[in-house]
Amino acid sequence: MKEQLEEYIRDKKGRFSEKNNPPSKPIQVYLPEPLIRSLDEFGKKNGTGRGKSLITLLEGVLDAPKEEITPDTAEKDKVRLALVKSSHPLYVEYRKNHYIPNRGVVGQQLQYLVFYEEKVVGVIGGASAVFTTEARDKYLGLSDDREIKTRQLNSIINNNIFKIDYSAPNLATIVLKKWRKQIAKDWEELYGVEVAAFETFVVEERLWSGKTRNGACYRADNWKLVGLTRGYGKTNTRGRKHNHKVLKSPKLIYCLRVKGKEFCTEYSTSWNDWQKQKALNKKRDQMMSDPLDILIKSIRN
Repeated sequence: MKEQLEEYIRDKKGRFSEKNNPPSKPIQVYLPEPLIRSLDEFGKKNGTGRGKSLITLLEGVLDAPKEEITPDTAEKDKVRLALVKSSHPLYVEYRKNHYIPNRGVVGQQLQYLVFYEEKVVGVIGGASAVFTTEARDKYLGLSDDREIKTRQLNSIINNNIFKIDYSAPNLATIVLKKWRKQIAKDWEELYGVEVAAFETFVVEERLWSGKTRNGACYRADNWKLVGLTRGYGKTNTRGRKHNHKVLKSPKLIYCLRVKGKEFCTEYSTSWNDWQKQKALNKKRDQMMSDPLDILIKSIRN
């Protein structure tokens, strides 16, 4: 029995086979009394508990998952990014289905729709860097002086969202590379700051597909895994302290330093400057892709 079990859960090299054993997730289910009594009756007749009884009864009722057809390897010439507002309906639809809940973005930000063969297949965005992350600060060599560090952070873009719904091999890495070049250009044009580095945070976990989310596309794009967050935050995006610690899942920290670019030493914020905010909003609107044109193309495809 033990040998059969070992053969079932491991491959020929003795490794755990994720493909044949997708992850299970404990859940709480509240069943109505009549169903519980029916499960108990079935269990008495067949010598099974409620869980096994439920599984047995559901066999043949639920449809087996359809076999996925893997698309051809992605081609970079077929990838296009379109700068849009966070209120764009296609962006909103993808954002609400991202594994990290949408709690809004503080500070500077630019969002893009991802097109492949002129069809929207995902979203990717950049925002202001988080204020305190020890592993990132050490890796990028940021200053210990609060004022200097605050100015340096304007040169760092946080990849705050990246979601692709098309499984073509290498597509995620192609999109990531194209996005880095595009947002660096747009960021400097809009905010007047050269981009010197990128950061992102990934929640590592096994997925229902059997794969593991661990930032593989970032490593393929030469990002460096520099550490792990502590699992809670005590300051917000711009460094203001909380009165309480917010418990969160520890995340993998990835960083990429842009060669030949220096961190910002002077920066005038638009937080309390209404005229500057107005000018930024006008310039952002001029840079935006036509929302109607994007929507029409998406419907046609």
